[in-house]
Amino acid sequence: MLFLDEGEPTAPAIVFIHGIPGSVDWFAAAAERMSGDFRVIRVDAHELGADGDFSAAARTAPLIALMNDLDLTDVTVVGHSFGAEIALELAAVSNRVARVVVVGQAPDYRAAKIPAAAKWVVRPWAVRLAQRWTPGPVIRLASRSAFAPRFRYDSAPGLADALVRDFRATLPAGLAYATGARADDLAAQPLDTRVQALDQPVLAIHGRHDYLYDSTATLARFAAAGADTHLVEHAGHSPQVEQPDEFVSVLREFIARTR
Repeated sequence: MLFLDEGEPTAPAIVFIHGIPGSVDWFAAAAERMSGDFRVIRVDAHELGADGDFSAAARTAPLIALMNDLDLTDVTVVGHSFGAEIALELAAVSNRVARVVVVGQAPDYRAAKIPAAAKWVVRPWAVRLAQRWTPGPVIRLASRSAFAPRFRYDSAPGLADALVRDFRATLPAGLAYATGARADDLAAQPLDTRVQALDQPVLAIHGRHDYLYDSTATLARFAAAGADTHLVEHAGHSPQVEQPDEFVSVLREFIARTR
């Protein structure tokens, strides 16, 4: 699979897994700030689930192979949104993972603000049409819900272009799954239940102004499951993009405290 490997090869490793839609660009600011002291690996997760299997186990297999090939140990896995359950699954099946960070993801869809009609509207064929014909400015406007109300795209270099590029590169079946069948899968096995079953420490980071998931309910459930939690006041669904300095500071402290 494709990935970026930055920083000192012998330093402690951090593996970043982006959401859907998303890309390695969504962790660019964090990688820039951490590559001086860590080996930072940003995974391109676009093809995970390309065979139509979106189970956490199926999407985790290529990442296990990658960590084995790179012989990573004491790994911190950070998953944003759709990538969060992959990060938790990695911790459950690989002893290379020492700790997990869940970013911008609720345990399930109980506190989600996804319209009920989305699973009927967001079909692979409809996504393909939207990817082909939706103008860039409209994609950027629709993407506003991933950020806090006052966030400006120009505060994150390259983000405006990445939003368009990432939407067009997303697996249509992945978006359809995220707005449809994923709700049933998470209801059957919520992420807080998975946190509770882990031996590794977990940190949940959430933005106060997350449009998709209620931040208070989300962090309360993760805390009850034994995870550390951190609320980023001036961020929405993507605190690592919106407030990278605070995000990296919290991440560094968590790693230092749990090593």
